[in-house]
Amino acid sequence: MKIRVLHVIDHLGYGGAPLVVKGLVETLPADRVENFVCALRSNARTIDIKATVTTLDCHKYSLATVKAIAQLCAERRIDVVHAHLQKAIISSLLAARRLDAAVILHEHGPIFRGGTGCIYRFVLKHWGPRARAIIANSQATGTAMRRVLGTDDVPVEVVPNAVDVKRFDPACYDPAPIRRHLGLPDDAVVVGFVGRLDVCKGIDLLLEAARILCAPDPRYRFVIVGEGNERDRLERMARQSKLESHVLFTGLCENPAEMMRVFDIGVVPSRREAFGITAIELMCMGVPVVAAPVGGLPEHVQDRQTGLLLPRLEPALIAEAVRQLANDRALRDAIVERARTYAQRFDGADQARAIEDLYTCVVRR
Repeated sequence: MKIRVLHVIDHLGYGGAPLVVKGLVETLPADRVENFVCALRSNARTIDIKATVTTLDCHKYSLATVKAIAQLCAERRIDVVHAHLQKAIISSLLAARRLDAAVILHEHGPIFRGGTGCIYRFVLKHWGPRARAIIANSQATGTAMRRVLGTDDVPVEVVPNAVDVKRFDPACYDPAPIRRHLGLPDDAVVVGFVGRLDVCKGIDLLLEAARILCAPDPRYRFVIVGEGNERDRLERMARQSKLESHVLFTGLCENPAEMMRVFDIGVVPSRREAFGITAIELMCMGVPVVAAPVGGLPEHVQDRQTGLLLPRLEPALIAEAVRQLANDRALRDAIVERARTYAQRFDGADQARAIEDLYTCVVRR
């Protein structure tokens, strides 16, 4: 008999957690797991998921989500509620007493937030034990969850994120037309960033590093792929630093692998990062990575082995690491070879197997 799973998530816009849900829904064996998806609110640009999707269109802080989740579970005869992201986790925990289904929390990174994250941590501390299990996407995330819960009553299992290794294969893309489309000179050293344009992602630090690098060497070009509420400020910062001809903001790209194909070096300068899936995607694409020493990134970016791990998150250190990779072909090639081999372990097979085993376990309990 199939295990019926309802994935509850804040929204299905382009981002790390929605892509994790998509990967799980499309990788878990259809003969043993039947997946349904519930998005608490709509998004202007949603990803396509091969599952029955319900969009509630509730206000993001509405308690109506609690009743809606309970109704969906009853209608679909759900065995497991798999909750992703902050608001979905809060709503699912509040609904847990109304459910016959087991609740599993999947922590993708909100645990590290400041500001409104205090509300989330309060809910976890007081109602987190209603969950049957918690999935953390890195050891760092698991440690943070255990610290907030303050109890070992709820098992925390580390299951890393998966990457679509078929999509993130450099052999699938020709960089020449992409470089021409972006207007990149033939001799340019292309430094790339992919992600949400948010303060936590540290793009302002990368722009400071760009100013340091471009002053003595005009070959550098910085391609910033993504969208977010920081874009206007970052573009203004680039203009004030007279970097307009060196920095390109592309906006959202539905297939970031295309853009990564033209990167010579990728930078992940995050101030907080639970897992760092962009770093793994860059590794798959054969792009050497410079990464911040935060969250789950040090678990994957081993210094001078699978990338360059910064000792501290400072613009001058970002600039020095980029310059080192740009000028040392042997180091760059060695890192790329080791990193591509390492990244293949995130192809989704082991991750799906671990999560199916967890579903089976909580249903039997």
